Amino acid sequence: MDGFASADTLTQIAQTQAPIAITDIQLNPTSDGIEIVLVSDQPLATDTTTVEGNAFIINVSNATLELVDQAAAEQFSPADGIALVQATSLPGDGVQIAITGTDSPPDVQVNSVGNNLVLSVVSGTATTATDDPDGIQIVVTATRTEQDILDLPRSVTVIEREELEQQLQFTNNLPDILGALVPGLGPPNFQNSTRNLSLRGRTALVLIDGIPQNPNSGFGTELNTIDPNAIERIEVLRGPSANYGDGATGGVINIITRAATDEPVVYDLGIGADTSLTSIEEDSFGYTLRAGIAVSDESADARISASFNSQGARFDANGDRVPPETGESDTDRFGLFTQLGLDLAEEQRLELTYSFYNEALTETDIRSDPIVFAIDGLQTARAADLGDIDYEENPTLTTHVANLTYRDTDFLGSQLDAQVYYRDTDLVQIFADLRQVPGLPPFFPQLWQTALDSSEWGVRVQLDTPLGNSASLLWGVDYSQEDNERPLLISDTDTFDETGELDAADRSLVQLPRYDLNSLGLFAQAQWDITEQWQISGGVRYDDFDFSVDDYELAFGLPREREGGSGNAEDVSFNLGILYRPIPEIGIFASFAQGFSVPDLGQAFGSLQVFEEDDDISLEPQQVDNYEIGVRFEFGRVQASIAGFYNESSLGSSLQVGADGLTNLVRSPQRNYGVEATLDWQPSDIWRLGGYFSWNEGENDNDDDGNFEALSSVQVQPYKVGLYVENDTTPGWTNRLQLLAVGDRDRAFDDGVDGFEVNGYVTLDFLSSIQIGQGQLTLGIENLLNNQYLPVSSQERFGITEERRYAAPGITVSLRYSIRF
Repeated sequence: MDGFASADTLTQIAQTQAPIAITDIQLNPTSDGIEIVLVSDQPLATDTTTVEGNAFIINVSNATLELVDQAAAEQFSPADGIALVQATSLPGDGVQIAITGTDSPPDVQVNSVGNNLVLSVVSGTATTATDDPDGIQIVVTATRTEQDILDLPRSVTVIEREELEQQLQFTNNLPDILGALVPGLGPPNFQNSTRNLSLRGRTALVLIDGIPQNPNSGFGTELNTIDPNAIERIEVLRGPSANYGDGATGGVINIITRAATDEPVVYDLGIGADTSLTSIEEDSFGYTLRAGIAVSDESADARISASFNSQGARFDANGDRVPPETGESDTDRFGLFTQLGLDLAEEQRLELTYSFYNEALTETDIRSDPIVFAIDGLQTARAADLGDIDYEENPTLTTHVANLTYRDTDFLGSQLDAQVYYRDTDLVQIFADLRQVPGLPPFFPQLWQTALDSSEWGVRVQLDTPLGNSASLLWGVDYSQEDNERPLLISDTDTFDETGELDAADRSLVQLPRYDLNSLGLFAQAQWDITEQWQISGGVRYDDFDFSVDDYELAFGLPREREGGSGNAEDVSFNLGILYRPIPEIGIFASFAQGFSVPDLGQAFGSLQVFEEDDDISLEPQQVDNYEIGVRFEFGRVQASIAGFYNESSLGSSLQVGADGLTNLVRSPQRNYGVEATLDWQPSDIWRLGGYFSWNEGENDNDDDGNFEALSSVQVQPYKVGLYVENDTTPGWTNRLQLLAVGDRDRAFDDGVDGFEVNGYVTLDFLSSIQIGQGQLTLGIENLLNNQYLPVSSQERFGITEERRYAAPGITVSLRYSIRF
């Protein structure tokens, strides 16, 4: 066509000539928008186009801005529905044009007319969650099926991929990310453990694509089992649930891995570095590398990603080194995730995923100094060079997770989902040397490492059957088998003192014995849309558990020789929810739900003198009754929720720190209650702000005499407030400020339950992200005000665990660059 050049011709010209000057940017009104003309004396070539938020962005290659009138580079509100047209120079030779819509991205057509580039712009149409099916936030965790979040009679928090990527600029430790973002969950503990990360004062069940990650008896590492870069989103169901079986007395944290791409090929690359600003040393630097590829065609898709993170030493706000036993510092992390999907037919899909994750302590002579035991008064843990240490069994956490799923959307009129999975967790921890601790029993080992060997395989089958046009029934079966052991690796003290070698030669004793746990669950869940405004849902689940343990020898109990045995337990759980939507944007709900958990059998076997299953409450399951009311609404630019809850159990399961600093498991009547509120507001196209408030309390009756005392602050966390403000400063450049406030709690101390009080603290983080070419450069500053404080997880440490009173990291800076193409 006369007057137009082909794209190939323009690209070829751009690659062979010197940079072309854009001398003017003209805006001409049209009947349905505007026409933007980039004026030049030579043909211009476009490179890439993207949409970010409400901005349509086009990159012009091999060009420079040489405007006669500089005001043409930034023109506000040139037409209805168009907020800004902005031109900026890119590094090297290139120009970026960003056209920002008022309520949504504009529709843009790009043409070449002579030497000029002409952009025909039409205002986009704003959509809401109620009139755009693609805008509805879908969750699966609450009901095991896909459902609009406004249709749930429960409290749910969803962390989408974009929000997760923001938080990964500060840390790749999932417990800290969730602790900062989720109401009802304990605050960040700066450790690779979920200890002190209770959900509404009770234990949360952690899933990866529906696969349980919690060993029946473990060390709280269930959130450190997958590379965070392999995660699409995280759904947190706040409050007890029996939908997935054992363990969810506090709620469910379901990690959903990244799905297939719609594009033929997508590459994802990233690199980053971080360091403390309170003590810039060689050991303080860490770095991150990641790479991934996703491919797709009409009937198959695949994804593979890998990442490596080497975390350097951490330093507190005073510049003192934090000991490496936290699992966050002086640690190498490697993650691998693979996914293969096959569309067998239009309604049938088969998918296989495999995840490998490894955390290992780097070679360092630094340890927590046991000298704190000899100093009067509570001390903050201090790092010391204890000389060369040669491990026979290096401190390492390794997890394998494999998952095969099959879906048939038209199986005898129902949707069938079948899943076979396998999880394997191996853990060896840093050595403990308690020879300087006074008052320990003489039979205790003196130099040892704790370990975990846990594996589980299982099958889940469910059918979602429509019952007419307004009701459905979800029903199915779950089965799993777990093997669990916590061995003890005891080293010779003379060998260690002479050579620094931890030989782990004595493995005859165990911290907790090897045992088997088999679980069978049958469930049915129904939902009925009575009218457009009213919905009712409810269900029942039956579970049967069998366990067995052989004879064993304990390291930390007398008599050491214990007789094994076997046992059985069964449980039935119910749930009922009512939802009222007076208008589509509002959901008012009330619910009753039961959650249950098998006790920590390893701990129970460690406390039993004689195995008598029928006469020992330590072997009895826990069932929790939960009552909740709340309201959730989404009005255009405002989304909010508020909920109150109360739950109780006749035989609770809680942790409590004794006078010696050791943690004990308490089985007694227990109740928890609290309030949670969230608010998000987008006052304009470039501003976003919001936050949450979370308060919960609880008590139990240790003596079963009707007098309740406060639960330990190990179990019930102080109130928590999270706030954020985010601004798209220019198209492609976003800045975010986020605050976390943790309150005081002394109720358990006043009741004589705890030997410690919790002192509150406030932290502030800053994030700045700017698009450079096809990639994103991000600056993150953690603990911006450099506050010196001890997280809750450290404040509870005293007595025999005083060397674990780790300070939080001081101001830390990270710089990362990622590109997707």
